[in-house]
Amino acid sequence: MLDREKAYYESNLSSLQETYMGKYVVISGDRVIGGFDSDEQAYAGAMEANCPPGSFMIKPITGNPEDQVQRFTSLVYV
Repeated sequence: MLDREKAYYESNLSSLQETYMGKYVVISGDRVIGGFDSDEQAYAGAMEANCPPGSFMIKPITGNPEDQVQRFTSLVYV
């Protein structure tokens, strides 16, 4: 799941840091949908780009290796 997006992120991290440092990026397939100021804005941007849930990844772009850890969240409320 999201293997293509993860591979894109890992192979393009340097250029993503140059372009989107301090932003949250939405990656769908092998393309960047956009850079956003918050993860909430990134999610809204993915929805506006008609990316179905589960077809994209949101990653913070920082110089901190700790931020490269993959985290999973859900918008499901119980």
